[in-house]
Amino acid sequence: MPFPEHIERVFEAFGIAADTKATLYDLYVSMGPDVLEVFSDIAEGVESPATLRPEHCADMRRRVVERYLTRNHPLWLAGTPTPSLYCPRELEGRAAGVAIPLGAVREVVDAGTLVGEDQPVPDGVVVHGRNAHFGGRLETVSFDVIASRLGDALALARAAGQQHTLPGSVGETSGTVDAERGVALIWEVQPNVYKPAGDRNREVAQLFRRHRNWHLLTLAAAVGWLRQRRMRTYVLRGAALAPAHEVNPAKPVSEAIAALHDRTVARVVDALGLGLAGLTPDDEQLLTGSRVMNASLQLHVGDHGLGGAMQRIA
Repeated sequence: MPFPEHIERVFEAFGIAADTKATLYDLYVSMGPDVLEVFSDIAEGVESPATLRPEHCADMRRRVVERYLTRNHPLWLAGTPTPSLYCPRELEGRAAGVAIPLGAVREVVDAGTLVGEDQPVPDGVVVHGRNAHFGGRLETVSFDVIASRLGDALALARAAGQQHTLPGSVGETSGTVDAERGVALIWEVQPNVYKPAGDRNREVAQLFRRHRNWHLLTLAAAVGWLRQRRMRTYVLRGAALAPAHEVNPAKPVSEAIAALHDRTVARVVDALGLGLAGLTPDDEQLLTGSRVMNASLQLHVGDHGLGGAMQRIA
């Protein structure tokens, strides 16, 4: 797909190479107009924009993220919604999702009950994303704990990791909603930042430890938000993580990851005074007609059934 006509005309006038435009377009669809602003800054530093190559774009995501966080972090602390970093792909970079601050961690969840009195509770704000997940699928919801200090948020955003949702958080809980049917599926509790090990992410090691209970807090925030809206809420079983998420055979979803997922779900559900139930025929009928599953998960449940892939939070 081409850029909007007015942008395409500018690129043609400056002789931007086709492969450079292709790289830019992929970034633009994912992260919107900020990509063009950063590219403009890069172009000002070269003798001729026509000489810019795809490798000149290698650092653009980091620069876009830093610009995004610096602009929006103070607004989240003040309780003001902002556009999301990532954009729904169907909107082709022309519009973003939304990031909605829900409040400080202790205002949103009962942190003491979830993590225990002797465990650290991160100093941060819970931010809810709508249509804000990397990959651009519509009708997604996500929940992050963003570090309250801008410097800490920037450090986490620069760290190596999956970085799937809002920058500035160690990890997130994400899912999909079908508002028409009143159904939601939580399909991941996933780190944005890899656990420090050796030289990897050494610079955020202390910060990571302070935020190490992100998985409990973000999942609890997600469950609470969905239940407040009377959404019938389902959660993926660990055994279904691989068919739903594994797109790179070099990075398989291990049995250990699946077990950790199930343990996190059970711990949070118990702390909230709720339970996990197997699927009834009514559940299966509701889910089969909904839009909460991605294509690979639909194929899996077609072969193996819904009951082995998810359960209901009751």
